[in-house]
Amino acid sequence: MTKPDLLFIAHRIPYPPDKGDKIRSYHMLRYLAKHYRITVACMIDDPAEVRYVEPLKKMVYKVFYEVRTPLEMKIRALSSLLTNSPFTLPCFYSKVLQKSVDSYLTTHKPCAILCICSSSTEYIFRSRHGWKFLNDRILLTDLIDVDSEKWHDYSTKHTGLKKWLYQREARLLLPYEQQIVSAFDRTFLVSEEERNILAQHGPVEKVESLPNGVDLDYFSPLATFARLNHSASIRLIFSGAMDYWPNIEGSVWFVKEIFPKVKKVFPEAVFCIAGRNPDAAVVALRKKPGVEVTGSVPDMRTYLAAANICVVPLKIARGIQNKVLEGMAMEKPIIATPGAATGLKAEPGKEIIVAENGSEMASAIIELLGDIDKQRALGVNARKYVEREHSWATHLSRLIELIEKGKLTVNKLI
Repeated sequence: MTKPDLLFIAHRIPYPPDKGDKIRSYHMLRYLAKHYRITVACMIDDPAEVRYVEPLKKMVYKVFYEVRTPLEMKIRALSSLLTNSPFTLPCFYSKVLQKSVDSYLTTHKPCAILCICSSSTEYIFRSRHGWKFLNDRILLTDLIDVDSEKWHDYSTKHTGLKKWLYQREARLLLPYEQQIVSAFDRTFLVSEEERNILAQHGPVEKVESLPNGVDLDYFSPLATFARLNHSASIRLIFSGAMDYWPNIEGSVWFVKEIFPKVKKVFPEAVFCIAGRNPDAAVVALRKKPGVEVTGSVPDMRTYLAAANICVVPLKIARGIQNKVLEGMAMEKPIIATPGAATGLKAEPGKEIIVAENGSEMASAIIELLGDIDKQRALGVNARKYVEREHSWATHLSRLIELIEKGKLTVNKLI
């Protein structure tokens, strides 16, 4: 029996699960593919990722995509300055991809459409089929985070032109997010904290939190994976996409303000910054004693397993951090800033250590490195926590529930 059709529109190719939003969209896609015949429409913003289209096709029914270079992205972002539009939208919108989506909707009747991130909803709002046609579909969107708030946070950390650009994006994106909430049957955010942020600006009756999960079989201390050959007896790790500004800022802050204090007590300590596309500011940290910058790694579990402690020194953080969940799943103690711990129900001191500032983080690391039993206990408790609270299947079953329930009795407004 043929599965019901579902259209999955993503602002980035949802494969492989190697960075923040793609981890979330990949697991949504994989879960939904068990129940629906999925067609994916997505932008590919890194030409090197075209090689992932074929593996993605093996997971789904059809894939529509367009490739756009970083330079093209920048040009489209700049073009938005001539309009009253956020630069996010033209970056990820394609007329060619719109035609593919509309042609698909002409020949298929998906029971639901799921849009990942705000920019993907443009393909619904600008569809030639019109809202009356689309109103018969179940429309779901996953904003993940309140991006307008993220851009506002960025603006507070910059000056000059960047500050103005980020303030502009925050100002223009917020009403667009509110339009999405009004029009779609259900909007998801990664945590109740994000929902509360959106609630400060308008109604959120059709908004709910859908927390991130973690692949508990893959990220497991018992899983089979290569082991890292190293001589350091003490290793700290910070993982993530190292071209992402909050990760860049966190890496620099940790190396300059926190790691020297740790090195005074534990001179043999090594700080490993593990993740793809390290920015020049991150690469420069290699010059500091005891600092490693790996770039892309074939298997992050290798580096997590070799670490004594996972540190997450983020000054700006939105939603639930996958790096935190992955470290916890690998049975590693986590020391994080309050922002990096947002959205978690983990008990501070038992399942995670939250440090309010650099001095607290340095002290917590030094104390934990001197107490092997506490390291182990925190790691074990962290693993139990994610097993209890962050199973993907448990969270994503909500999508099936909403789709199977049929159209929600809500008034849709554009």
